[in-house]
Amino acid sequence: MINCVQRTLSLNITLCILGLCNIGSALALDNTCDASFQVVNYTPQVCYSEYNSNTCVDTCKAADPEFQPLCFKSLSIPCDTLTDLRETAAGFQQRENYSWFHVSDLLTYEALLSDLNIFQQQLYIELYAEFINPPSYFGFSPASDQFRRENFRLALLSSLERLTTPLRYAAVYRRFTLGVSLENTLNNSFLEMFRQIDTFPYFSSTQKSELKTELNSVRARQVRFWQLLKNYEAEKIASGRVNLLNRRLETYVSTLKSLPIELQDKLINKSSNLPDDINVQLAKCGNDICFNKIVAPSNTLFYPDFDLQLLNFERVLVALSNEAAAFTNVYDGDYQVIEPSLLKSPDFAGFINNKLADYKALHSHVNLERLATAINIAYLSKNQTGKEILASLAQQSDITENMGLSSIAALDKKPILLCKEFREINPELSSIQQESFDLALQGRELISLITQGGYTQVLMDQLTSLITRLNELAARSVVIANIEQFMDDRLLTMSWSLFDLHELNENKQVIEIEYFEYNGMFWTPTMSAGLSELFPAIESIGTSINSMLPNGIATNSPLNDLQITLKQSAYNACSLNNQEINMVIKVTDEQGSISRQVLTSKFEQI
Repeated sequence: MINCVQRTLSLNITLCILGLCNIGSALALDNTCDASFQVVNYTPQVCYSEYNSNTCVDTCKAADPEFQPLCFKSLSIPCDTLTDLRETAAGFQQRENYSWFHVSDLLTYEALLSDLNIFQQQLYIELYAEFINPPSYFGFSPASDQFRRENFRLALLSSLERLTTPLRYAAVYRRFTLGVSLENTLNNSFLEMFRQIDTFPYFSSTQKSELKTELNSVRARQVRFWQLLKNYEAEKIASGRVNLLNRRLETYVSTLKSLPIELQDKLINKSSNLPDDINVQLAKCGNDICFNKIVAPSNTLFYPDFDLQLLNFERVLVALSNEAAAFTNVYDGDYQVIEPSLLKSPDFAGFINNKLADYKALHSHVNLERLATAINIAYLSKNQTGKEILASLAQQSDITENMGLSSIAALDKKPILLCKEFREINPELSSIQQESFDLALQGRELISLITQGGYTQVLMDQLTSLITRLNELAARSVVIANIEQFMDDRLLTMSWSLFDLHELNENKQVIEIEYFEYNGMFWTPTMSAGLSELFPAIESIGTSINSMLPNGIATNSPLNDLQITLKQSAYNACSLNNQEINMVIKVTDEQGSISRQVLTSKFEQI
């Protein structure tokens, strides 16, 4: 079923959102109605795993659909439920032609909890209760006019920060071609900000004038370096650009030389991802590492062609440099093992047993799906419903495998426990984990058979036996575990180029995530939970100029890029069940034309 929802962004584009619901879901019935829901978006991002009421702010709390459309999402729910919500929901609001609910209003309807996969979020929090502290309550509370004014002001300042930061870096690193494009985007967006100020109903004329003055002042301060750079001759900017990149390349090679041979070889092989059109020929030569410095071509113009090639080269070089720097702070035979009694570990056995007991007591589809989801989350296997949604979306996609570049980076200067080290320290624990991951896949297949063919005692006995073995392994791992494997110690970044263009993308397009999977869970826009609520590990996700949080929507960047950064522990990083991420995006241009891509990233951490 496709539900067309009017959603106005700064590009004035009408989007048509694909309504993907669970198989057998009540939401898949024809008798559904669209409703707008105000979502939650806490900042800073760490609030989703380490919530602190003194420092965490919901930037959507006082949002208005006309001025902060990305704080709202449209969901299709049963029409009779919608009628009831209008009468009883605490978060129902109206202004002029707009009406909306708060997303927490959905929590009062038990059926919607299952249909919208909220229980994925609940199960994850239940399993990792000792490791994360998510926001415990985000219900609706009325906002005063003063709070709306301040929230609107902060939203504009935040948008201005996102637009000016890449322009500031463009000046620092002499990215002149990109800077010209970013400046044009900033100018157009700035005009839109002023238009919003003029129409904001909670400001007086004086307050509007004061806010415009403040934005002008912030903008001037943020683009000062860029304005200075534009005063230089093009040849001098180009020379500085090449020199800066050569210094970055030299630093990367110097870091490589400081690494152990195994890590060094891994990154030298990975350096083949550097674009061929900037042919630095980085390779081993005897006991040394050789490379060619970047030289501007004499037979082609530096701007814009060669400058654009340097942008793509720099993107890959930065990822490789971050990984090389991270590898300088890893455990390499010097990990100090920890007494098992001092380690925290999720209660896998109790977690799975409780869901199995619920299903044995009542053979319902919801209880079976909860059991399957619990196994997926505990052992990082892919969700069957998610796989079916991905397959359906892939059939509609123009590009079915856009392979991204993955790399790791340091997290808060913590030493990284590499998978190789983890397996060598405690081979039995590593073996237990691998058997558990394999059993989880078998369990998923058994549950699929029950879902498709119905409950039978034979299948139930097989599933019970399999879970009994999982519990035995979980109990043994607690006894022998002497490694801190569940605490985040690295950042995993995946980046994609969305279009194969030889020029910057000046077209205005909206990018929307329609599917995302990680850690045994999946997300679609039809779920009431936002991306960060379901995946607290998300550090950032978006283009180079726009965040895609909370709803997975952003405008494109001139670089045609999309990047995700996740916090990871050794347990997440070293599982063979968790070595690939898939995501589906929808791209809508100004004419309303839609294209889709399946984005994939594979990573085998050493």
